[in-house]
Amino acid sequence: MRWALAMRLAIEEINNSADLLPNHTLGYRIFDSCATPVTAQRAVLAVLNGQDVAESSMCSGGGSLLAIVGESGSSQSIVVSRTLQPFRIPMISYFSTCSCLSDRKQFPTFFRVVPSDDYQVKAIAQLLKKFGWRWVGVVTEDHDYGRFALQGLKREIENTDICLAYHEMIPKDFRQERVLEIMNVMRRSTARVVVVFSGEGEFYPFLREFLNQNITGIQWIASEAWVTASILAETYPFLAGTIGFAVRQGYVPGLKEYLTTVNPQRYLSNPLVKELWEALYGCSPLFSNTSTQLPLCTGQETLSRQHSAYMNTSSPRVTYNVYKAVYAIAHSLHNLFQCVPGYGPFKESSCADINDIHPWQVKSFSLSIIMIMFC
Repeated sequence: MRWALAMRLAIEEINNSADLLPNHTLGYRIFDSCATPVTAQRAVLAVLNGQDVAESSMCSGGGSLLAIVGESGSSQSIVVSRTLQPFRIPMISYFSTCSCLSDRKQFPTFFRVVPSDDYQVKAIAQLLKKFGWRWVGVVTEDHDYGRFALQGLKREIENTDICLAYHEMIPKDFRQERVLEIMNVMRRSTARVVVVFSGEGEFYPFLREFLNQNITGIQWIASEAWVTASILAETYPFLAGTIGFAVRQGYVPGLKEYLTTVNPQRYLSNPLVKELWEALYGCSPLFSNTSTQLPLCTGQETLSRQHSAYMNTSSPRVTYNVYKAVYAIAHSLHNLFQCVPGYGPFKESSCADINDIHPWQVKSFSLSIIMIMFC
């Protein structure tokens, strides 16, 4: 929800700006991929066909889509990027770190405002060397993110005295039997240092089971996907002492005040707001159209400082990346509009027709913007 609101905040700022994209208005649609590649692909196909996701699967003509902000998970980004490639539509991810996405031949229209895992695995290898941890276990999620991170770590510790005691994968569909097998491996192993490459969503149920197994003495090494997840730290105290490398934090002006404007009355048909209210208050909004087992809210519920997981804006990381990604697209469009004929990047140094812009023309400006933002 925070990420979606950060995107909306950035777009509203840009549309109200007299300096960035003056006399132009950005439009947008926000979809929830539910952290699954299939749902992400369904959403992007609906946009390409100019449909709502709930409408018919029959094509109904293309929409004026120039760029996409997303995805968070690497597996979703891989699917979405490949779907967009024939249309040469650029996408900018705010949290997909898989090193595989750096392959420009496979993913020519993919960009990101977060570093590749190539850098993270190098740092983790150096961390293991620094502390003299030579016998370590590795647990990964069963997705491209986990697989490529493991490959990268193996490459970095090759020809060193660091060895992997075991590698276990958290199943995509949580199965207690399989998870208990992983726990038994961890319990029997003499390796007390465990490196985990997993998203927060996949790791949460794993930790819930781990809590019941009375396994102690583990030094956790966290990947960027969960090292700053406040809900994990608050729920599982045994994670105290975890070490990892976090996504760089930034500052989003006005974010805290913007988050407090959320309420079911303002966003009547937004399922994300409904889910947020149910999670925070254990009740269903009065204006909800869907059936639920929860009691109805009173309508007096307000967001406050106590909702730390949602309201804490002291060090936005992924939220800041979403904000940056929107501005990267805006600056690409702005530079495209400011192009001077005879000095443009297209054939015979021409510029784009501002009345008929194509996604591949936006892509031509995106790469330079992303490179500048990383400098």
